[in-house]
Amino acid sequence: MALYILKFGGTSVANLARLEHVTKVVHQEIINGNKVVVVVSAMAGITDQMVGYCQALCPHEATPEHDVVASAGEQVTAGLLALALKKIGLKARSYLAWQIPIHTDCTATNARILHVNPEKILQGLSKGEVPVIAGFQGLSSEGLVTTIGRGGSDTTAVAMAIALKADRCDIYTDVDGVYTADPRLVPSARRQDTLGYSEMFEMASSGAKVLHPRCVEMAMKHKVKLRVLSSLTDSPKGTEIVEDKLITNQSNVTSIVHNLHEAKVTLKNLKNQPGVAAKLYTNLGNSNILIDMMTQSHSREGYIDMDGMINRSDIERFQTTMLASKNTLNFSDIAIDKNVAKITVIGFGLRSNMDIPALICRTLANEGINIHMIYSSEIKMSVAINQQSLQPALAALHKAFGLDQNTNEKEAA
Repeated sequence: MALYILKFGGTSVANLARLEHVTKVVHQEIINGNKVVVVVSAMAGITDQMVGYCQALCPHEATPEHDVVASAGEQVTAGLLALALKKIGLKARSYLAWQIPIHTDCTATNARILHVNPEKILQGLSKGEVPVIAGFQGLSSEGLVTTIGRGGSDTTAVAMAIALKADRCDIYTDVDGVYTADPRLVPSARRQDTLGYSEMFEMASSGAKVLHPRCVEMAMKHKVKLRVLSSLTDSPKGTEIVEDKLITNQSNVTSIVHNLHEAKVTLKNLKNQPGVAAKLYTNLGNSNILIDMMTQSHSREGYIDMDGMINRSDIERFQTTMLASKNTLNFSDIAIDKNVAKITVIGFGLRSNMDIPALICRTLANEGINIHMIYSSEIKMSVAINQQSLQPALAALHKAFGLDQNTNEKEAA
């Protein structure tokens, strides 16, 4: 008898009809002879509404009260799904994070899971129950409710899979797997049968909304078997996330991801002297602001400009933090550019094939698209461009790397 963790996202539990469909998925696994633990998100739109209320009252600070409010949606979903499972004759019980408990650190609105006590869930399973766990929530050492970042129910599911030594963790969402690009912008994008942990982590970190980065990071560390499936269809097809060594073709680009939620920030005319970057990163770290694609260029003799990309939700905090440290950093001005899109090309082929970066730049140049910033690592290359150029850039790159459905159909023929 296998033990599976089934996680259902917000669109999968958006209303009572969707919840009843989820009960069929759960019931089928039990009919197949498996034990099931369910993790749920809030109904679609509920968390946004709760967060909006908090920001209206307290826009400049993340507090434990924000977590109390934001976590309410998962509590409702867990209770409703447990009722729906009981309605079809299954034993079920809802669990909130503090009841298990799922221990986290104390970081408001973005806590990290430290430890999960599996005993109560194992006891429930031994009685034939289907535990339904509210995702996204945690409990701090101070006894406070915490939340583990937007999309954090994925992380809850993987954490439960690790604690319970589950055979697999299935993430049900509104798409039937992970695609080579966003099919809403690139209609020729195709579903991928398998991806390596590293590829999926880079996709999640670069803007793909299918899985939360921490979820993939934990799965990779503990070798949790992951599948991404659609809860809106009965198709068993999806995408399996596996160990990198199991990916047979590591010579290609596999995915192209975009991100419209970042802004380009520039600190102008910093003194070109040792320690400037260290001071900058220290101040940003103290304010819990992530910055990437950092570059510097000479503005005039003895001075530099420093550019980077941050999440748009951090813009106000970035400006406040930088202005508070203006005397120590000695810059003249801050520039914010929201008219940017980040595109990231991902694949194991970037490890050894320098033709790939050249092809990225050449493809965009042929489309008349200017690159503002470039960053590359072992298996990804990111470029920042104007937002208006996003769709033609995605389409051109997708075709250039042979990811189109039509291209692959011709090769198969």
